[in-house]
Amino acid sequence: MVRTRIGFCRFVSGLAGIALGACSGSMMQPGQSSAPGAAPPTATTGSPVAPGVPATPVATTGGGAPSTPSTAGMMTAAPGAPVAPGVSAPAANPMAPSGMNTETPAPAANIDPSMITGPGCDDRIVSRLKPCHGVADPCGLNSGYEGDEMCLKPPPDGKGFQIHFGPKSSKDPGEWIMEPGEEFNSSVSSDDIPGDGMVYWNHVTIQMRPGSHHWISMDTAGTTRSGVFPQNDTGCGSGRLFGGGGFGGGQNLIYDNPPNGVPAPENEGIGRAMNTSQKVCLGLHAYNFTDKPRIREAWVNVWTVPASEVTQPTGGIGFVGGIGLNLQPGMTTEVTVGGSASGPGRIIQLYGHRHKWTPRFAAWLDDKLIYDSHDWMESVTYNYDSITMNPAINTEGKTDGAVSGVVMFNAGSRLRATCYVNNESDHVLTFQNELDGGEMCNLWGSTVGGSFR
Repeated sequence: MVRTRIGFCRFVSGLAGIALGACSGSMMQPGQSSAPGAAPPTATTGSPVAPGVPATPVATTGGGAPSTPSTAGMMTAAPGAPVAPGVSAPAANPMAPSGMNTETPAPAANIDPSMITGPGCDDRIVSRLKPCHGVADPCGLNSGYEGDEMCLKPPPDGKGFQIHFGPKSSKDPGEWIMEPGEEFNSSVSSDDIPGDGMVYWNHVTIQMRPGSHHWISMDTAGTTRSGVFPQNDTGCGSGRLFGGGGFGGGQNLIYDNPPNGVPAPENEGIGRAMNTSQKVCLGLHAYNFTDKPRIREAWVNVWTVPASEVTQPTGGIGFVGGIGLNLQPGMTTEVTVGGSASGPGRIIQLYGHRHKWTPRFAAWLDDKLIYDSHDWMESVTYNYDSITMNPAINTEGKTDGAVSGVVMFNAGSRLRATCYVNNESDHVLTFQNELDGGEMCNLWGSTVGGSFR
């Protein structure tokens, strides 16, 4: 096979959303063979792996802390709120040992585990394919469609609220139905948000019916209708691809962050604001490659806290790659995205987004591999903190994994991710939001302290 290397367009996440940055990169000379998913070349003295990536190796450890993905600029905090202890002056080694806390924390006081993913979810994994409560239909929907087990009961009164994206009755799904063979890259809106002002929250749980590929949330005008928007309208009529005011994004049927509502000790005080005067738009990429109809539907539980409890600001990680991709059948390529840290801090969450023809997505902090994903269908989300033990990285075994512990970085530290694209299709791959017909390479995440640009 022939390998090419393409550049990337960088998206910078801010509190108001994600703004387009600058594009860079160049094509490698053709004719260089490479096995798909191979690790990047090892740096030698004076020869960095990629432009701006230091060749000096860093010590092994890892870790970070729960938050929501940075597709919407991440969490806001009270003005002048302090950063987590130790962030302002991290050790010279950006990945110093953290002393993992191996005790299993109890669910937060405002959480009923049976309403989320169940008390069996005690491994602090943020994203899942199936609930572990073992209940076939917790809401009593009896819809006859796949995915009744994904339904969430809303939080108790005074603890939060639920946003429902889907039909008023699953017995009559109407425009929410997906017939066999259909794929939708559009958006859906909900008017379920109660209230008429700012609220603060520190925990969110999203569960979606099978066939949901990825979700990107943002606020939208209060006049926007609730329902399903046309194909390729990913912003509920706003024209936006990304935006602020929502609850992040992901590529998982189940997302619970922090797991069971319990933050790591160093993440106490992380929270986010939401304007309940606005509707919420969900950019929802969904598909039905089965022989039976499916419903597009998602349940979102937002657990609220007083504004005074939100004391830690967070930064975002948002890089979009693959723009300009033109990969012929039978060829492979590596798409690399990334940036440098504006100041010292911690990475608290990462996930990589790609499609069918990318068997591996890997991310490095400086020269240390900290995230390695081999399942394109359910690109895993990992938290990095003092109480989360992530599955070990196993590149040869092609299983998803990440480092564990608190992942520190310094000003100027380099975060990069590479998608190893292998076009085994019979058509040219371009930058498209289609599972089979296109590819992209996006790195999302969040930080405390500095951000990556």
